[in-house]
Amino acid sequence: MRSPMVENASYITDKSSYSDLQVMMSNAGWYIGTDYQGEPGSRDSGYYRTEQEASAALVKLENNPRSILLRMYP
Repeated sequence: MRSPMVENASYITDKSSYSDLQVMMSNAGWYIGTDYQGEPGSRDSGYYRTEQEASAALVKLENNPRSILLRMYP
C-alpha cells in the first residue's frame, strides 16, 4: 500500500523512490511508514509499543484502508 502522505506531498517529485507502507522502528517506538533509498522516508502512523502491535495495525490497514488513522499530509 502506498503512503497517502507521500502521495499528497506536492514537493516530492520522485514518489516511486518511496517504499510501500511497512513497519519501521525508531528510538520512540514502532510505526507504519516508508523507506526512502535505505533511510526512513515517512512516518504515517503514531507509535506502537511493540513490533507485533504495529504489524497487526498494518495488516488491518491493508484489509481496510479506513481502519487506521494515517497522517495524510507532512
